[in-house]
Amino acid sequence: MRRIPVILLAGLLFATTVAAQAPIPVVERITARRTLNIRVTLFSNGMVVLTGRDTESDTQVFMRQTLLDHGDLMVYISMLEEDATALDIDEPVSSDVATSESEVTLVLHVGPDAPRLLRFSPVATMTMPLARIMGVLDDLHQQVLAASPSEETLRDWVPRRGDRVQLLTGEYAQVREIWEEGLVVLECEGTYLRVMVLPGRADEVILRVVETAR
Repeated sequence: MRRIPVILLAGLLFATTVAAQAPIPVVERITARRTLNIRVTLFSNGMVVLTGRDTESDTQVFMRQTLLDHGDLMVYISMLEEDATALDIDEPVSSDVATSESEVTLVLHVGPDAPRLLRFSPVATMTMPLARIMGVLDDLHQQVLAASPSEETLRDWVPRRGDRVQLLTGEYAQVREIWEEGLVVLECEGTYLRVMVLPGRADEVILRVVETAR
């Protein structure tokens, strides 16, 4: 296990004493996808918050959260501190790839020159420290989804052809096919793109069931 720097440990102890009153961000990532911004934030008290905001109407369309135990929080912050420090060695993004409808904004509140802001394409080639930071955020994202109350709601959902759902991307879709193995095929409204939902994984794709077929 990685060792926690003494300076970081002192900062964490201070943050822990005031966490109940004023938790502060440790790391934030905003992923812009068309008209939806998905933000995942780790706070100093161990709270992980996942939100989605519709940029056209400037409204929050979902919020989910979970609380890490103290041991896991310390491990995550140690990893982030080490990799944030290593970012100064090389350029974090090693390829300049532009995407018109998606962008990642990363704010590091640990490491040198914090807070440090980085903007890059989600398909750009990253150095190992940045890739590891993104991996931590992906893991936190999945933990929030797994702990969300909506997981139970969607687990009880029995899909039928014609059901209308809202995806985590903000798009709306309808159930077009249901395979015997439990695979659900959705068709996005407007784009007609097909989305496959694996059995038991609906909460990783679907935000909510909007309307059930009659």
